[in-house]
Amino acid sequence: MMLLDTNEPRGFEPIATAIVLRTVATCYQMCHHPDDRALIGVGLFTVTPQDDGYRFASHGQVLRDGDMPALLDWLEQRIPQSGAIISWDSWWPVTRRLAALIDPALHPRTVAAIADPDGRWRDLPRSMTWHMEQAPVPAMPCLCGPAPHPDCVPELPAALLPDPAEAEHTMMREAARGWACWANSFGDFDDHEHPARRALAAFREHAGEVRQAG
Repeated sequence: MMLLDTNEPRGFEPIATAIVLRTVATCYQMCHHPDDRALIGVGLFTVTPQDDGYRFASHGQVLRDGDMPALLDWLEQRIPQSGAIISWDSWWPVTRRLAALIDPALHPRTVAAIADPDGRWRDLPRSMTWHMEQAPVPAMPCLCGPAPHPDCVPELPAALLPDPAEAEHTMMREAARGWACWANSFGDFDDHEHPARRALAAFREHAGEVRQAG
């Protein structure tokens, strides 16, 4: 049986941000590390009420020079301090992967969001998000060199990473789809005046305008 997020006490939240992570397979010796799939991109989709409607904003960032801490710093500056945070499992839950990578001293907002004392973070079950597949990314070759060598550290040459513009665009679309999937869990079963239904209607209108703009 599929379990849906209920209206009480953690119901639909008009202010919400969906987060998607893009990872890539690395050296097989990294399989036992928390970052065995290196983080190479973050996509965000933010929804906020505005006047009688909603405002939608998308942001994406991918590695261009292999500097993973810079990517986490980028997310730290944009992690929302209010509203719901939406994520789903894609090679580990987002919260688990971020917790393994972030530095509490450098990323306090991300740490606070993951701690989730107010129930803001909504990690969607796989039964709702089985179709939310991460776009394929070629695995990184092993660059450890001949044995013996120290513990493997993932090397991420920019030449082997996905095209930045295309990857960011794809992640932003994935984040928008994730938010819509979450909102539909409320909007499917209520009348047209339910906030989730109104937000989804505004989202469809927004998506149509984006397609027309090219």
